[in-house]
Amino acid sequence: FFAEVRDRGCGISDVEEAMRPLFTTDPENERSGMGFTIIENFMDSLRVKSIPDKGTRVVMSKKLSTLPRQRG
Repeated sequence: FFAEVRDRGCGISDVEEAMRPLFTTDPENERSGMGFTIIENFMDSLRVKSIPDKGTRVVMSKKLSTLPRQRG
């Protein structure tokens, strides 16, 4: 399984910091900052590339099965 999400939003100035558990840019509204942490725990691979004022690209992959396919 492979998925890619892109936006043309404000971007992330420090991706490494944003990927730390509990990091949030909005602590007044009780944000938990767990988005990237949760994705990392469910995916085999997560790559985030972001350019401030240009947007963000997130690429995720997950191997769904190691069993050989059975034919009918």
